[in-house]
Amino acid sequence: MRWLTPIILIVVLLTAACGHDPGGKDKIAVIDWDKAFSAHPKQTVLKQGEAELQKLLRYREEQAEIAKTQIAGLTRLQQLKQNSKANFMDAGFQTQMYAAEAKERKKLLDAYDAAVKEADAALAEQEKELEDAYQLKILNFRLRLEAIKMRPAEREVVQNELNQVQSEREQQRQQILAAKNKIIGAKMEPLVVETQARLKQHAEQLQQEMQGDMSGVLSKDQSDLAKVPEALTKAMAAIDKQADKLQESNEKLRAG
Repeated sequence: MRWLTPIILIVVLLTAACGHDPGGKDKIAVIDWDKAFSAHPKQTVLKQGEAELQKLLRYREEQAEIAKTQIAGLTRLQQLKQNSKANFMDAGFQTQMYAAEAKERKKLLDAYDAAVKEADAALAEQEKELEDAYQLKILNFRLRLEAIKMRPAEREVVQNELNQVQSEREQQRQQILAAKNKIIGAKMEPLVVETQARLKQHAEQLQQEMQGDMSGVLSKDQSDLAKVPEALTKAMAAIDKQADKLQESNEKLRAG
């Protein structure tokens, strides 16, 4: 090392000057080489360079740990946000479907009322004929039971006849009711099928929109998360570059 030459020369001169004392006794001079080297300006610079390098390496480790913590925290935060978004979207889906179902239900009820009126109108004449046919018969039987004094056996016969007439009337009423239901069913069944198809299509459309929104959230989160290691890599590269320069400078000082 070139910078050692002046130090060695100085040491030789000092040794020559101090090798003889007034007392006439020879002494061996002991040199503190560490002290001599540390006194040289380049050694001071080298120590400063080594200290800066160690400080920079510690800073690099600290930044790496901070980045790991940030990535873990960001990942947890994004998961919470995604869960919250999914719950919000599910609630929105349920709300919109409830509104759509209520709207369709109103349509069906209106259509049902119209179908009932149509069925009533179609069978109104038949109902009237039925009531007219049995009303007088039933009235006569009831008057006989209330006004005429009869023996129990005779009363039982009249009561049975009344029951039979009422039963016949009820059977014919049920037939008319079945005819009404058939008319109503013919009107309502295709409407119900159409309603179910519309609701299914609406649900599928909402789900597609939700999936698109969630995909956008996931894509953005992944992009944001990818920026952290990318930024860390750039920061580490800058630190490593600076560390390499310090290392190279220190090596030159050692070799100088």
